[in-house]
Amino acid sequence: MKLVLLFLALIFFSQGYVYDCLDDCECDTDDEVIHCHNGERTQLKLPQGQRLRGFPVIGLTYNKIVRLPDEATLLAKFPDLKVVDVERNPDFDCDSMKDYSQIKIVSDCFKNVTEIGRVPRLFRPTKDCDVACQASRHYAKLHEYVLSLWEIIKQKYENFDIDVTLRQIQDFFVMVIQKMHQVGREISERIDEERHPKMVTPMPTLSEVELDS
Repeated sequence: MKLVLLFLALIFFSQGYVYDCLDDCECDTDDEVIHCHNGERTQLKLPQGQRLRGFPVIGLTYNKIVRLPDEATLLAKFPDLKVVDVERNPDFDCDSMKDYSQIKIVSDCFKNVTEIGRVPRLFRPTKDCDVACQASRHYAKLHEYVLSLWEIIKQKYENFDIDVTLRQIQDFFVMVIQKMHQVGREISERIDEERHPKMVTPMPTLSEVELDS
C-alpha cells in the first residue's frame, strides 16, 4: 500500500501549486489541503480578514495543539472545511471533540491510534539533491500524506452511507485520487510516446512541372 501511495504522490507532485500561508503552513491548491505539520503550534492560526476558501482538509500533525477554535469560527474562516487532523498532538483535549458535528476531527483520542509518519520539511539543497530535487521530495510527501489520511479516516469512521459530512469527505478524496490516476495515465502516455514515437510519413519530394510551350 505504501509503495502505491508513494508512486501516486511522485507522479502528481509536479502538477500542484503550493504557497506559504497562515503561520508557516503550506496551502496546496491542487490537493486542496492546508499542511501545518511538525511545529510547536499550540493553536491553529486563523486567516486575517478574508476567509480562506477551497480547502476541505487541514493537517496539524505533530504539534502541541490543545484545543481548536470552535466549529462556527472554523467554518466562518474556512467555509469548505470538512476534516482537521490533529494526530500526534499529545495534549489535545479529547473532550472537545463532542463540540464538532459538521467537521470531523481526526485524532489519537480514545486509544484510536493509527500509523502516520511525519511529513518532512523542505530541506536545504545539497550536492546530491538540489533545490528542485528537495522540492520534489517534499511535495511528494505532502501528497502521500493526503492519500494516507483517507485510509486513516476509513479506519476511524463508519456510517459513510448515512453521515452527510462523511459522504462529502468520501467524494472529496475520491476526486483527488481520480485526479492523481488521470495525471498518472497522462504521464505514462507521454513517456510511452517519447520511447516509441509514431512513424511519420515523409513529405514527398516536389519536382518541377514542365509546361507545354
